[in-house]
Parts: sequence; C-alpha cells; structure tokens
Amino acid sequence: MTDAELLDFLQGRYPFGDLSGTWLRPLPSSYTHRFWRLQTPDRDFVIKEYFPGLESNPLYPTLPEEEATALMLLERHQLAPRLESFLTSPAGTPLVVYGYERGDEAEIDVRDAAKLIGQFAALNLKPEGLMEVPAGYHQVLAHGDAILNEIPNCRRAANLKRLRPQESAVENTASVERRLIHRSLCLGTVQMTAAGPTLIDWQYAGLGDPVEDIACFLSPGLLTLYGLKPLVLYAEDLFLESYPDRNIVARFFEERPAYHWRLAAYCLFRQETLTHVNAPASRAYARALEEEVDLLLRLRSR
Repeated sequence: MTDAELLDFLQGRYPFGDLSGTWLRPLPSSYTHRFWRLQTPDRDFVIKEYFPGLESNPLYPTLPEEEATALMLLERHQLAPRLESFLTSPAGTPLVVYGYERGDEAEIDVRDAAKLIGQFAALNLKPEGLMEVPAGYHQVLAHGDAILNEIPNCRRAANLKRLRPQESAVENTASVERRLIHRSLCLGTVQMTAAGPTLIDWQYAGLGDPVEDIACFLSPGLLTLYGLKPLVLYAEDLFLESYPDRNIVARFFEERPAYHWRLAAYCLFRQETLTHVNAPASRAYARALEEEVDLLLRLRSR
C-alpha cells in the first residue's frame, strides 16, 4: 500500500474528515509494522499497519487487538493516546490509528518515565481477553528454555545456557499476581503530547508481572533494537530511585537476571532464524544479544 493509496483510503473516514492539505509522512518501519504520521491543524495521528504472520512469535506475538484494547483502556487515565480507529486496510492488513494533540518533542527524563510507568502499574488493571504471559522468575526462565529449544542446532545456545541463572537463586514465584503490562517499555515507547507523556506501542501487551516492564525499560538490548543507546548506570539508578512502588523494585533486583537471560535467548533465536530472510534484522538482534550478555556477566560479578 503506497502513501497515496493510504491517504485515499483514509479520506473522509472518521475521525479524519477532509484530508486536503494534510501531510502524511512515513516513519521508520519496525520489524513488525509500517508507520505513518498524519498531521492536521488540530491533531497528530499515527497510523500503524501490522505485518501479517507474526502472531506466533515465541516472546513478542504481534496482536493488534491487544494494542486496541490497551489504548481504549488507558486513554481514560491519560496514560496512552486515544484510539481513533481500528480498521482493515484495502490490502487486508490491520490498521491501528491513535491521535493526540501535539506536544513538546523534548526527550522525557528517566525520573519522569519511572513515575509514569509506576502510575500505570499502580492501576492494577486486569482487562479480560488479554493473553497471560510468563510471570515470575521461574516461569521466565522456563520460557527462555523453550525459546532456545526452538533452535536446537545452534551451537551458541550452549554458551548461553551456561549463563542461565540458577533456579535456587529465588524462592517460588508461582503466586505472582498478574496485571496489565506493556512488555517492551523503553524511552522509545514514550510519546510526548500536549497533555504530557504517554505510553505507546501496546501490541505486545499482556497480563503479567510489572517487574517485566522495569526489566524492559532498563534492557540495553531492547534499547539497541529501538535505535537508542543503553542507559548509563547513573540514569538507571535515577529510574529505580524514582519508581514509586518499592516492593516491585525490590523484586526486580532479585529477579532481574531471569528477564535479561530470556531476552538474550530471544535475541539469539531471532538472529538465527532471520539470518537468511532478513540479514540486517539478524545483525541488529546480534548486537542486542551482545548487550544482554554483557549485562548478564556484569550482574554475575556483583
């Protein structure tokens, strides 16, 4: 679908109306979506076209319905932009459209991000219909094992298994209370609007443990995949000091290695499976893997 075809498709549809004189600008595509920004005199809109066939990803299944549900739920709390439309394109692909009044483009401070994410976690939302994701140290480790089992002939998987955190390092976490989590939070998923910062990119949302959102926000590999630099230790400390729920932070310190080890397993899986179909993406996941492994080694030495 070309830019002109998309603009013609949106013409006259709610909430756009007459789009004469508006500016549709393609944004950098991700591994799972194409993006456009549509600027009108009153509002900005982001249009996301979902690539097909990504529903079975072992860690991040791409589910447009999850994003639509989360946007509808969180907009009333001023934590996400407004879901404007959930459409099917002429090509048969899902389109999620969210809108907001233009705000300051300055990057959000990590302390403000911590308060925003903590505010979201404190709502303790449990919407029906969202997928349950592994929650707690032991389930996350088992999930990492399952991801590595999907690449049984990968020699580097054996090296990564040597970095696997010990089961006995943390007591039983089977009783973790699940709630809505984002699962890929980082500075790249914070959108500045006229009403303040909001959280975007909810396509991986699920019911899990808020510890995962902290681990994602501080993940050097995830930041690398978003085209951002890993946080320096000072910024990481500021984030954790500013996060309001100290019990969640305490559990994060205890369970953190499991989340980073699973993400490393996922990056290796993606590197291996994308080598012959998307070499640039494979190399990006290889760089993210290096970042996560370096972090795991640093955590071991503490």
